[in-house]
Amino acid sequence: MSKRLNKYLIELRHKAIRFERIDINGKSSDNWFINNQRRIICSLVAIILTSLLVEGFNEQFISYSSTILSILIGLFITAMIFSFDKFYTKIDREKANANEKLWNTQSYNYSMQFAYITGYNIVLSIFTLVVLSLSVFFDVIMSINVWGYHFEFDKISADTFLNFIGLSLLLLQRFIVLYWIACIVYNTLFLVSSMVQYMTVKIDRQDD
Repeated sequence: MSKRLNKYLIELRHKAIRFERIDINGKSSDNWFINNQRRIICSLVAIILTSLLVEGFNEQFISYSSTILSILIGLFITAMIFSFDKFYTKIDREKANANEKLWNTQSYNYSMQFAYITGYNIVLSIFTLVVLSLSVFFDVIMSINVWGYHFEFDKISADTFLNFIGLSLLLLQRFIVLYWIACIVYNTLFLVSSMVQYMTVKIDRQDD
């Protein structure tokens, strides 16, 4: 079961990234920045916020983030359930004309985009809650001021090396939480804007 779960999660991530990079016509950009802007923007946001975070996540941030993420998980799951058959209906492409084939392709691409990115957002929200919960279970350790330490190469020992590893893991936990939250916000904005684009195209299609 675990191998199958890993397979599904990896496939979900790959498909979400793939459909994030294409429009409803199935076309993608050749621009490297456009194709990787989510990673770039979210990484920069996470790095800046991590550098400003002195003593880890406080109780107010943990409580607020956990509540928002839990609400988003419920909303995304509800959206997936109710939109299951709303965006795409398969047609007989052999009998369809050129416009109907184009509309069918657009509906298919948007349905896949919505499903995979929404599902990926749900998984990211769950993982963020899990990693964020470490700050609750190990609150004393997780609230250490990482920037209050400095590394001296002339005093390297087993203890200082272990401290370095521990502090690096603390920074990594903070970066991952902030990076995933930034990705969730980015994906949510992307879903909303792409839905508006799709609905606009659909309305224009009905006017023709």
